[in-house]
Amino acid sequence: MNELCALPPPPQSRAWEALRRLALSSGLALVLVFMVSVLVSDEPLKAFRAFSLGPLNSARALATLLEAAAPLMLSATGALVAFKAGHFTLGGEGQVYAGAFMAALAGAWCPEGSFGLLAAVMAGVLGGTLVAAPAAAGKRWAGADVLLVTFLLSQAALHVVDWAISGPFRDAGNNLIAMDPIPQASLLPRLVHNLPLTPVPLVAGLVSVGVWIFLSRTRCGTMLALYGRNSRFAALQNFPVRSFEWAPIIFAGAMHGLAGAALSLGSNGTAVRGISGGLGWNAIGAALVAGGEPLAVVPAAVLFSWLDSGARQAAIFTELPPDAAMIIKALVIMAATAKPAYTRLKALLGGRKRT
Repeated sequence: MNELCALPPPPQSRAWEALRRLALSSGLALVLVFMVSVLVSDEPLKAFRAFSLGPLNSARALATLLEAAAPLMLSATGALVAFKAGHFTLGGEGQVYAGAFMAALAGAWCPEGSFGLLAAVMAGVLGGTLVAAPAAAGKRWAGADVLLVTFLLSQAALHVVDWAISGPFRDAGNNLIAMDPIPQASLLPRLVHNLPLTPVPLVAGLVSVGVWIFLSRTRCGTMLALYGRNSRFAALQNFPVRSFEWAPIIFAGAMHGLAGAALSLGSNGTAVRGISGGLGWNAIGAALVAGGEPLAVVPAAVLFSWLDSGARQAAIFTELPPDAAMIIKALVIMAATAKPAYTRLKALLGGRKRT
């Protein structure tokens, strides 16, 4: 009965937990960067300096860091909402890729200018939504396993988009495997001259704030969180569980598609094969490090972007492998989620002993 009536922790408790995770993750990341530098590089101090300070050593580097973190903020916010509703979606990678493809297609074919930009953004959102829609429909009408279905759909989308970019929609005049370039007038505008900074980080931050307000300050957001914790309790309370079965999955797909559109409409200028680059998987990690707090997604995404950028900087100036960031991110996610997993396991074992 206690589990049935369980309420989410108060906002203050959730905020402190998110801060704890972020502080732990940031500190552990620095320690791991230093350890990797010592173990792998012949010049550990130089490697550590390039890894940790390289992404922050100039206005251009900092702008690049924020711009790279913005699509991750969008996709992680979408994943977080799905997780809040109890839907553990693994379809982000395919949704991002489909969004990037659809945005590049619309941006190249629609009239240049603001209309072309808007059409490309909406097409990107549509692309991510289309990949997520079968999983949402399966959950709503057949009770399908969201985790399995979203993963399978994502893998299918990756293969289809790969074929489309390298086949019928490839720009034959480009040395890269890429689509036709989007006209300059239809690309995202620069906020600062000569800096690769577009409005996407600002939009991503506003989306995180909006989701935080929805989840923590509205009745529907509270019901969604309760549904995610216990769907039986939500049904007994006459919550709109039918909507909660599919709407968060669609929202996550839309946010991943929007992130894909940001990739194509930014510095890439079109969709390049492999443009998603693990963004969908990184979004899951950032959402976990954020601890379910939408506002914490912003620093979590910046942390992940800093690790990726730092690894590239260190690889350029030292012999540190560029894949070091992947190992560090994996360990950071494990550390950030260790306490909740341990608490949950302890509660389950305690419940079994009582029975």
